Amino acid sequence: MKISELRHAINGLSEREIQSLIMQIMLKADSVENDAYPIENLYKDLLEIYQFVITPNKQQQWEPDEDCNQVHIAFGDSFAGSLKAAIKKLGREDTDKVITFRDRYSIGPIWQLHEEEGRTKRQEWFFDHINGRDDEDDNEEMHQSLIRQISLIPPQATITIWSSMNAHEQVGLRYAVYLLRKSLNQVFILSATEACSRLFNRPNLTIEYTHAGEITPDKLQAVLRDRSESMPISGDSRAALETEWLKLAEQPEVLRICKDERVLPVSQDYFDSYLMETVEKLHSGRGNRDFIKAARVIGEALGYCDQYVGDDYFEYRIRELIYSGRLKIKGVPRAMRYYSVRSSVD
Repeated sequence: MKISELRHAINGLSEREIQSLIMQIMLKADSVENDAYPIENLYKDLLEIYQFVITPNKQQQWEPDEDCNQVHIAFGDSFAGSLKAAIKKLGREDTDKVITFRDRYSIGPIWQLHEEEGRTKRQEWFFDHINGRDDEDDNEEMHQSLIRQISLIPPQATITIWSSMNAHEQVGLRYAVYLLRKSLNQVFILSATEACSRLFNRPNLTIEYTHAGEITPDKLQAVLRDRSESMPISGDSRAALETEWLKLAEQPEVLRICKDERVLPVSQDYFDSYLMETVEKLHSGRGNRDFIKAARVIGEALGYCDQYVGDDYFEYRIRELIYSGRLKIKGVPRAMRYYSVRSSVD
């Protein structure tokens, strides 16, 4: 393939798709580095990613159609990409289709998100507070795409909603069930992180996942095979989840965490002290109070955080800490890689 053709294919990807592919590559490389994944499999996976990038109409092939008998609902591009790779390796891409909820529901307003007014307010908040979000991230367009794909689910297909124990996926679960309220299809709920812990964790080797997007395709293959004990949820359970969504959709907060298996709204500055502690820890480790790349601070904070909110929310709060005078800045905060911070306490 010519360099110009490859460049054209890459330019045709959205920012979210690029981030998802980079995340998949990094997770696989990390697994190889820790001897948890054969290096020859990494080569095969990289070839699959290459084929994904250069294949035209790559999104359409995963939409529900009249021949599919299993529809998977995945939250986030990273997990959806890994799930598609696992399905393809099992040879089930013709029968299993994937609907991707691309938004991250742990952050930003979800007030009346099922109504156009709520989606507009959410988009305005992201535009005002989160770097890298622009008109391409159109909540109304994403919503209409979801509604259209849900309408394409054939009556014989079962629906699996993949939802692990974090605010993003638990809110997404309730929103998805609400959008499926008129569907007569059987609905299953499956936690990818719990399934992986059950199948792969050992007393001497335990991996804790904060969200399903961290799971590699090879492990998802095993989860997809191990469905013998799965049971569809009852009508009462579906109704309860729909009601829970409507309650969540009344909340004005812009940040949610998961605690004791419950989704809790918290104040927008909930992680500010944690971010300041992270800066102090990095200062201590370096033995000085020099400026530290914002990306380094955010990466450290993400690595030790037991909640899934994402780097863009932490970057937003870093900027707020700068504006309030708790952090000093060097550079221009148009993106986390362009500036550095240090504590304002000398």
